Amino acid sequence: MKFVFLVIWLAAVGIGTAPVTAASTDIQFCPSGELRAYPLESRRQIESVVLQDLAIVRQEAGEVEITGIDIDLLHSGETIDTRRLVGSQLKHSLSQGAVARPTQTSTTVPCANWEEEPLGAASGNPMLTQNRALFLAPQLLTFQGPRDTVRVTVRGRSGQRDVVANATIPLRSGMSRTVFRFPLRGAWWAGVGATPHTGHRWSIGEEFALDISKLSGKGLDHSGSGDKLADFYAYGADVLAAANGKVIAAVDGAPENEDALRRPDESMEDYSKRYNALQRALIGRGAARLLGNYVVIDHGNAEFALYAHFRPGSVRVRVGENVREGTPIGQLGSSGNSTAPHLHFQVCDGPDPLDCAGIPISFKGIDLPWADYPRPVQSGDLVVAN
Repeated sequence: MKFVFLVIWLAAVGIGTAPVTAASTDIQFCPSGELRAYPLESRRQIESVVLQDLAIVRQEAGEVEITGIDIDLLHSGETIDTRRLVGSQLKHSLSQGAVARPTQTSTTVPCANWEEEPLGAASGNPMLTQNRALFLAPQLLTFQGPRDTVRVTVRGRSGQRDVVANATIPLRSGMSRTVFRFPLRGAWWAGVGATPHTGHRWSIGEEFALDISKLSGKGLDHSGSGDKLADFYAYGADVLAAANGKVIAAVDGAPENEDALRRPDESMEDYSKRYNALQRALIGRGAARLLGNYVVIDHGNAEFALYAHFRPGSVRVRVGENVREGTPIGQLGSSGNSTAPHLHFQVCDGPDPLDCAGIPISFKGIDLPWADYPRPVQSGDLVVAN
């Protein structure tokens, strides 16, 4: 993830007095450089943006009670939309967020270096204390027509004084500069995409990523009982380079785990509990284990694609190799953090797939049979790659 550290000085205003400078409070956006919007309904110019991580940080002694937060969408300097969080709404958004403390001596650090305290410590309490950060729950905003800036204004009280701070971050619409071909041949199911009801949209690096699998005519992704990887229709399919580029990471040898598959007689609730335990164990061995076998390709334009969860022993490219669009680079599998065979495909702005910000993906040569018009891929789409 890319982060910026935005220092905001709060002006403390007493009734009938001139403004004076109050103690320093900071606002941090994560990601930092810009926020990216994704189309919800392209013909009507309806888009969505997620304010992923907003941290309000207190560096100095003294308390500030947060009384309200405004999130504004602007275009050409004019405020078009406003979300105002006050009262019970503010407390709810804070209770769904977190309280955090610095992991380093200096509090002047980006969001990545803040460690969450137990959620119960927040309890929706809007009081900001020294060397603590209040994290707002992620905010999804939808809008119609052009917007180019997100502005956040924080209001509060310090003793008998009113305080206010604001910060802005650019908002960009539009897709990747690189136009990609679909990384698989034929008809595929984009089970998870950038639509907000699926999990990717709420994670910075994979915000616009796809999880791609294959369905049968009966709407199933496997034959038989589905308790073996080989039962899945997608398993072993060739994964293709989606554009010309240079391989900057290629990892093979990570195992697959059939125990991560949902059992035929297992409820979703029981499966979630069991899989979460497997996931925690995987993370405990290092975050990179989540990717399993994977390839990262630098496709130019500061756009890097991750192709993840390959079948063990199938990765066909090496670091430093230049590949052309359509080149087979491995086989679809289920290594790493995978509940069933699928390809995880994401594009982001940095070479480390666990430390970057996602970019919406522009595809060519695809057909969406159930779409009324050409549009970006959404969660649940059937995609036919020509």
